[in-house]
Amino acid sequence: MEVKQGFPRDRGYGKVVLTLGFYDGVHRGHQKIIKEVIQEAKRQGARSSLVTFRPHPSEFFHGRPLSLLTTWEEKKEIFKRLGLDLVVALQFTAHLASLFPEAFLEKLRGNLRFEELIVGKDFVFGRERQGNTEWLEENQSSFGFKLRIVPLLRVGGEKLSSSLIRQWLKMGEIEKVTRGLGRYPTITGKVIGGKKRGRLLGYPTANLASHPEKLLPPSGVYAGRVNLKGRFYKGMINVGTRPTFEDSSFGVEVHILGFSGHIYGDRVKIELVSKIRAPAKFTSPDHLSKKLKEDKVRVERILDGLDFSRGGFHVS
Repeated sequence: MEVKQGFPRDRGYGKVVLTLGFYDGVHRGHQKIIKEVIQEAKRQGARSSLVTFRPHPSEFFHGRPLSLLTTWEEKKEIFKRLGLDLVVALQFTAHLASLFPEAFLEKLRGNLRFEELIVGKDFVFGRERQGNTEWLEENQSSFGFKLRIVPLLRVGGEKLSSSLIRQWLKMGEIEKVTRGLGRYPTITGKVIGGKKRGRLLGYPTANLASHPEKLLPPSGVYAGRVNLKGRFYKGMINVGTRPTFEDSSFGVEVHILGFSGHIYGDRVKIELVSKIRAPAKFTSPDHLSKKLKEDKVRVERILDGLDFSRGGFHVS
């Protein structure tokens, strides 16, 4: 998969089938669109391509960071696994935000001669979101491309969207998030030094420095799968503060079951499977240790049915 920053100036791409959007989370609805792009590109002998934006338009307009389901690196990894040929990331600037739909498409078509555009039913673009699927239907012939609109996907009666999944994640509804994404939500980060309290409790943990853009679930204890150097382990994860020790700093730490070793500086990916409990303040470290023992039993029970021999992209 080729990744380009900014409008591509190389005209040697040949035929292109394209989709547009921010694609936060690359959820099941997004995957449906991308699969149609890939299938149609193969049928035409064209390049399957996706144009996205950095940063999120909302972040640009409101002037503050937006916590996202997927970081840019995570999105690229998912796009590659889905099988896209080309991903173009456009810097979302004041100039880009000022372009009316006609001007944006003219600029895009001047750099990437796509034969077909495939988007979701609720797709909008251009200054003040003036471009939508109805506008595209009316103007596709004048721009010289064919438009295909993919119906919206619904989960539990609700229209699936990145904002809905972000809402679920903020509420700790991990199972709902998993159904929406089509895979377990992840937290990826480098292992950093901690205060080694877990080791004293009998449950040593790896502390993760997660990406500042990454939207994390609410504080609590979670069951999850840990990807460490391509091997998969069961994990008991704590997200949030440590009230028993009067520690109000927010962090992510994981006790990796069946593993011992030094992994400082290594990158670890956690796949969240289920929330075990909310955070609680215990009267002593001994009481916390007893609770962690109970948590571990629950974690093992929840994770016993998962395949830990290999990685998995989709969740049934």
